[in-house]
Amino acid sequence: MQRRFTLVLSLALMGLIPAEAGAGSAADPAAVVAADFDALNRNDLEAFLALYAPQAQIFGLPADPHALVGRRLEQMYGAERLRAHFAKAMAQPDTPHIEQTRTVALGELVVSRVHIADPKRAEPQVLMVVYRVRDGLIEDLWHVGKETADNRPQAAGAVATARALVEANNRADAERFLALFAADARHFRRAEDPHQLADLPSRAVVDEASRAKTYRALYADGPSVQVDLLDAFAVGDLVVTHERIRTRGTPAAAGETYEMLAILRVRDGRVLDLWPLQKIARPADAVVSAAAGARP
Repeated sequence: MQRRFTLVLSLALMGLIPAEAGAGSAADPAAVVAADFDALNRNDLEAFLALYAPQAQIFGLPADPHALVGRRLEQMYGAERLRAHFAKAMAQPDTPHIEQTRTVALGELVVSRVHIADPKRAEPQVLMVVYRVRDGLIEDLWHVGKETADNRPQAAGAVATARALVEANNRADAERFLALFAADARHFRRAEDPHQLADLPSRAVVDEASRAKTYRALYADGPSVQVDLLDAFAVGDLVVTHERIRTRGTPAAAGETYEMLAILRVRDGRVLDLWPLQKIARPADAVVSAAAGARP
């Protein structure tokens, strides 16, 4: 049974992340990503290549712990180089088995926990990977995190911290909420370039003092926002969240509803980095319909 939680990422709630009006593309992005895994595991080069845009970009793991995006892998950039790279890889006698063990999707973005069992390695690799899919084709693929011996013990705590944020938000407890952030925690905003990923620093929260000012103001009049966490999972110290956010209406304006994807880096019970990835407005009738069909 899939449990449901609530979580608030207040930068989004304060309107600092513009919402897109709709979600999805010509083909379901999650289905496109699933087909990518299937083609890889069948060593079907043509089926694999057919899922990628001609100028698709694939990014390696970031070297900076406060970044989600690493360098672009030039050996895979462009249709010819992508074909050459994977033709060679698929020709090897013992190719890895690659599996999505968890996935969440919103709009063009799909975030997966990827398990790679390679016969040439003693232990499997576990990665967090983000895909951008448009018109049925993968345009961008980011390897944002990798499970290691160092960060593996942080996974359960990362999810627990997300739950603690939930409880503080629902009580409008600003001091408890702030205590769940490291003093030097960094807040980001969505990229302006669609081929980037939350690479811009927040305009409102730039240090500990501005964070305290922002959240205390948000909670000054009580819990004005309710958020359902539709799904969440961790890879090492990274946790991805898929949320439904409902703002309280006023006599002058109706409340609003959004869905959002975000990634947090959490260490020892404190948020170190917060990256909002995607935010999409939802009409009220769509939310009612989705709630009626949700699993208990």
